[in-house]
Amino acid sequence: MRTQIFGFNKLKNLLLESGFLASQIYAVDNDDAHFTYPEKNSAILVLKPYPSESDESSRYIEIIRVIELAKCNDFSIHPFSKGANLGYGGQEPYDPNCVALDLSAFKRISGYKKTSGQITVEPGVSQEAISEYLTINGGVHIHDTTGAPKFASVVGNYLERGFGHTPMAEHAKNILHAEIITPNNKGEPPSHFVTSTDGTSFEINGKMLSRTYSIGPDLTGIVIQNNVAIVTSLTIKLLKKPDCFVAYFIPFKKDDIEQMIDTCALLRKQNTIHSAAHIGNNMKTLQLLAVEFPELIKSYSYDELDKLIHKFGLDDWTLSGGMYGTQNQINAHTKDLKAAMKKLGVKPLFIDEKKLRFIKKTLSLPDSLNNALVKKLITSDSRILRKIGAKLALRKSLLELCKIKQGIPSNEFLRTIYWRNLHKLEDSVPNPSKDKVGLLWGAPCSEISSKNFKLITSIMNETCKKYDLECPISITLINERTMECVLSLSWDRQKEKEEEQALVCYQEIMLKCASMGFLQYRMSTLSNHFLNRQHLPLPIELPELKSCFDPCNVISPSKYQLVSKNFTKKN
Repeated sequence: MRTQIFGFNKLKNLLLESGFLASQIYAVDNDDAHFTYPEKNSAILVLKPYPSESDESSRYIEIIRVIELAKCNDFSIHPFSKGANLGYGGQEPYDPNCVALDLSAFKRISGYKKTSGQITVEPGVSQEAISEYLTINGGVHIHDTTGAPKFASVVGNYLERGFGHTPMAEHAKNILHAEIITPNNKGEPPSHFVTSTDGTSFEINGKMLSRTYSIGPDLTGIVIQNNVAIVTSLTIKLLKKPDCFVAYFIPFKKDDIEQMIDTCALLRKQNTIHSAAHIGNNMKTLQLLAVEFPELIKSYSYDELDKLIHKFGLDDWTLSGGMYGTQNQINAHTKDLKAAMKKLGVKPLFIDEKKLRFIKKTLSLPDSLNNALVKKLITSDSRILRKIGAKLALRKSLLELCKIKQGIPSNEFLRTIYWRNLHKLEDSVPNPSKDKVGLLWGAPCSEISSKNFKLITSIMNETCKKYDLECPISITLINERTMECVLSLSWDRQKEKEEEQALVCYQEIMLKCASMGFLQYRMSTLSNHFLNRQHLPLPIELPELKSCFDPCNVISPSKYQLVSKNFTKKN
C-alpha cells in the first residue's frame, strides 16, 4: 500500500537531492488542465526530464532515474507528451500523489527511410515539426495529420488511438515498433527495449540498414491506450506523397442519410473511399460559419439555430474525403463514386489542385475587403445570395481542411471549439485552457451500418436537446469495418449551470451507447469515472500485463480502467 503522502516541497526536495535541477520542476498550472472532469486529480508537481546527448545509451537516464525514485518512495508517474489531448483529458493524471512527467523536451526525429517510408519520432515531436522535416527532406512522404493543433504531439496521438484523414488514418495500425521503458519490480532496474523488429535499424560491415519485417512476437499493441511503460519513441509508417490529390464534398438531405451510410459501407469495403471520410451535420457547418462571423449567433436556442441553418441554406449533411494516387487511379475512383452517388440522386463536388489554387486566389484580397463582401452577401434579403455568402465564408476552412488531408497541420479548427465562447476568440492561436473553454469529445464505435447510425445519433440528439446543448456530429469511416460517431460538446466553463449540464449530458450519452455495445474509440478522463467492467462483457479476461511490466503500479495508476481491473489497483 502507498503510505507516503507528498506535498510539493517534500517531493521537490527529493527530486533535487537526486540530481534534478530546480528549473526542471514546476508547479501545476490549474488553468492548463484541458477539461478534466468531474474531479481534478492534480499532480503534485510537473517534472521535465531532459535528454542526455553525451552518450546514446544514457539518453533517457533522467526518465529511468525518476522511475526508480517512484518505486522506492511510493509515488506514481503520469507521463504526457505535449499535454494537447484536447477534449479527452490533456495532461491531467488519473490518480493523486502523482508526478506529471513532461516529455516535450524529447524532440528528436531520426531513422527516416525514403525507400521504405518510415520515420522515428520522440514524444516532443509535434505535427508541425514532422511536416516541416519531411518537406525539408525532399517532400517524398507525408505524415497523416489530424485536426488537432500544430503543436500537438505525434506520439501522444498515436498512443491514444488517434486518427487522421489520409488512407493511413488509423494511427494505431501504423506503428512499426515502439521503444519503451518498463519500470519492473523494486530492486530490479527498468528495462529499455523495442516491441518489434519491424522498422528497426542495424549495422552490417559499417553500413546502416533497416528491417521491414518482424521476427517472432510483435508486442507493439501493448503500448496503445495502456499504462504499462513509458514510450520513448515510435517508428511509424508514412504515406508516399501521391502524384495527384482530389478532395470531394457531397452535400445531401437528412432523408437520405441511412442510404448514404449503407452506400459508404460498400464503397469503403471496395476501396473507392480509401481515406477516413467524414460525414458532418449542419451544426458542424454552422460552427465553422460562426467563428468567421460570431455576431451571427445571438441565441443558442434550438429554434434560433434552426432559423440560421435555414437562413443560410446549410446542407443537412455533407460527406467529405480525399482521393490519393495516380491520375488513372483517381479517375477510376471518381467514376465509381459518381455512379454510386447518382443512384442516391446527389452530385459530388470534386476539388483538385487547380480549383484549390483558384479558391486561394479569391482569398488574396485584404481580409477587410473579403469580410465586407461576404458580410454583404450573408445579410442580403435574397436567400440565394445568403447561401452564396455562407459558402464563401467557409473558403478558409475548406483550404485548411484540404491541407490537413495532404499532411499539413493547421490551427484553424481549434477555433470551432469556441462555439459557446465566441466572445473570447481574440488570439490568432486560441488558448482554450486560458479562456476557460469547455470541451468533451466522445466517439462511440460500431460497424458501418445505417441501423447503428440511427441508434447512436438518436441518443446523441435527444440527450443534447434534453440538456439544452447543441449536437454537432461527425461520422468518420475509420476503416473498412468501423465508423466512429464523434460528438463534440462545448460550453463556457465560467458558467456553472452550463458546465453541469454538459458533464451530465456527456455521461448519459456515453453510458447509453455503451449499454448497447457501442464503446468509445478512446477513453477520456471523464469517461474513466463512469465506464467500468460491466460495459466490456468478455467471455474470458484480457491478460493483465501491468502486473508483469509495472508491478509497483508506477505508471498512471487507474488509467484505462475499462480495459483491465489491474489498472485500477492502488498499491
